[in-house]
Amino acid sequence: YYGSSPNNYIYFNCDDYTNQTSSTCETWRIIGVFEGKVKIMRGSQIGSLAWDQDKNIDSSKTTYDNDWSTSSLQVLLNTSYLNRTANVTYYSGSRGTTTTIVSTSTIGIKDSTKNMISESMWYLRGYNRSSVYSDQIYEYERTKGSVYSGRPTSWKGKIALAYPSDYGYAADFGKCQKQLSGYNDSTCTSNNWMKTIIAPNYGWLLTPNSSYSYYAWNVFSSSYVTYNVAWYVYGAVPVLSLSSKLGIESGDGSSSNPYRLSV
Repeated sequence: YYGSSPNNYIYFNCDDYTNQTSSTCETWRIIGVFEGKVKIMRGSQIGSLAWDQDKNIDSSKTTYDNDWSTSSLQVLLNTSYLNRTANVTYYSGSRGTTTTIVSTSTIGIKDSTKNMISESMWYLRGYNRSSVYSDQIYEYERTKGSVYSGRPTSWKGKIALAYPSDYGYAADFGKCQKQLSGYNDSTCTSNNWMKTIIAPNYGWLLTPNSSYSYYAWNVFSSSYVTYNVAWYVYGAVPVLSLSSKLGIESGDGSSSNPYRLSV
């Protein structure tokens, strides 16, 4: 799904799957089909948060790094957000002094939805610059990239973030033929549906910078892809894969008639 406004809208995280509407469901977006699973992303950020700030896990620490398998954002998404527990005070900043209240009890994954999420393998290989094309970073994420200081090259879990390649492939290549570092080109910006979701200002991506212990990739406010320190306060948008047992019951994927899951 690529371009300015593809028909990739889908109802998800519903109160009532027998009556899927904008009143009973959130509207998510389909990224594509990977390894036989439909991968979707929330239609908006859940907050502006650090990629990693260890104070969220251990109040005595203010350290941070770019290991997704242990990052505080990963823990938040796969505990409080996944289980819809009480609202979370999330710490960001170099000293953990910036706080954001994440309304996990309201926006988290509902009990009726949890079993629809597939546990998947997420690739954690990184690269050290964003002057690459989408197909190149796709290969670096999965096979060609490296990790810092022997960190894991993959992580198995339910909820993560979009890859740089996801963001890159969301652009219409007939109109945008830039490297990811050049996606601030106005034609690329206006023909990439993912930009306004991930980074109305700034937004995090999943991939680390392989040359440093504390840089992770992100989308800058002007739309190009770069990387920055993991404690920075950037937008976080949950991404997950649906169970392969699910099907589409109705809808055409348009904003006015999103796909409805067959449950």
